[in-house]
Amino acid sequence: MRNFFKTLLRIAAGLAILGFGLFVMNVLISMKPEPQVIERPVAARAVRTTDVYPRTCFPTIPVEGRVESLYRLEIMTETTGVLAMSRGKEFREGTEYRAGEVLLSLDATEAEEQLKSQRGQFLQLLSNALADLEYDFEGSWSKWDRFAASVQVDRKLPALPDPKSDQERLFLANRGIISTYHAIRAAEERLEKYTIKAPFNGTLASANVRPGGLVRAGQVAGVLLGQDEFEVKTAVHARYLDTVEKGDGVQFKDEQGNLVAAGQVHRVSGNIDAMTQSASVFCRVRAIKGKEDAVRDGRFLTGEIKSAPIQQSYLLPSNLLMEDGSVYIVEEEKLKTQSVQLLFESRTEVIVQGLKPGTQLLDEVLATAFDGMPVVTEKSQTN
Repeated sequence: MRNFFKTLLRIAAGLAILGFGLFVMNVLISMKPEPQVIERPVAARAVRTTDVYPRTCFPTIPVEGRVESLYRLEIMTETTGVLAMSRGKEFREGTEYRAGEVLLSLDATEAEEQLKSQRGQFLQLLSNALADLEYDFEGSWSKWDRFAASVQVDRKLPALPDPKSDQERLFLANRGIISTYHAIRAAEERLEKYTIKAPFNGTLASANVRPGGLVRAGQVAGVLLGQDEFEVKTAVHARYLDTVEKGDGVQFKDEQGNLVAAGQVHRVSGNIDAMTQSASVFCRVRAIKGKEDAVRDGRFLTGEIKSAPIQQSYLLPSNLLMEDGSVYIVEEEKLKTQSVQLLFESRTEVIVQGLKPGTQLLDEVLATAFDGMPVVTEKSQTN
C-alpha cells in the first residue's frame, strides 16, 4: 500500500512540474513583441474603360434563310394545242417578261374558225326571229335590229339587250337565242386561254415546251418567278419571340457583308418547333437599289431583325456581363461590381438598365479581376 501512494505522489509531482513549465513558457512568449505585418502592395493594372450614357437601343436578332420569290407561277394551259412560233420573246429559261406580255401562245386557228361559224349561225338564228319580234313585241324590234347589225363573225359578240317583259324573254329562250349567245361567249373566253400573259414582272425559271411542240391541257409549261418582291423564311428561337413583332424592320447581307435587301417582318408562326424550340418568321423584302442581281430565288442570306426601341438603356458587348447579372465599373481607381437589369440578349450584345450616366465601365474581360482591384484606366471610345 505504501508503494502505491509513493507512485501517486511521483505522478502528481511530475504533472505539477510540467504545468509550471508550460505556464512559465507562455508568460515568456507573451512578453515577446509581435512582428509587424507589412501588406505587400498590389500593382495597379492598366485597363480600358468607356463612359456610358443612356440612349435609345434597338434589339437586333440575327436571322438567316433562303430567298423565295413572293410571286411564283406554274404556267399551266387549260387548252390543248401546238405552241406557236413567237414573234417576240422566246419561251426559254432566263427570259424576262413584264406584266401583260405574252408568255406563250398556242395555235388557235381551228378554234377561231369554229367560233366564226358559231357566230354566223347565231346571226342566222337572230335574223329569223326579227320578223316575229317586230310583230309580237312592238317597240323591241329596233333594239334587236341594231344588235343584229353589230354582230360580226370575226369579233366578240356585243352585250345582249335586256328583254322588256317575261314574254319577250321566254320568246328568245324558246328560239335558242339566249343559250346560243352564252355558248358563244364561253367559246370566246376559252379562245383567250390559248394565249397566256405574264401577271407580274418576272423571269422564266424553267421552260418545259418548245415552239412547234404539242402542249396538252393541264400540262406545266414552265415556272415564272417574280423579280421585285421576295420573302425570306427564317427560324427565330423562342426566347426572342417576345421581341419580334409584325412590321419590325429587317436587313439582309450577302457573304461579303454587303447590304443587299431590306424589308419588314410580315408573318410570325403561331407554333414552336418542339425539336429546335424555334418558330418560323417570314420577312417580305426588296433588293437594295443597285443590288437587284444579288437577290435571287434560292440564294442564302444572313441578316438581322431590328425590333421596337428601348428608351434610356445601354448597349453592351455580351462578354462584359457576368453570370450573376453584374458588370465591372471603375470608381476611385478600383474595380467594383455593379448589378444591372438585363432587358435583351443576343449572341454578341446585351441591352441593360441600372447604370448611372457617365459610369466608367470596364471595356475588356479580365480573368483575374476582383472587387477592389486597383487599376489605371485608359479610355475607349464613348458608348
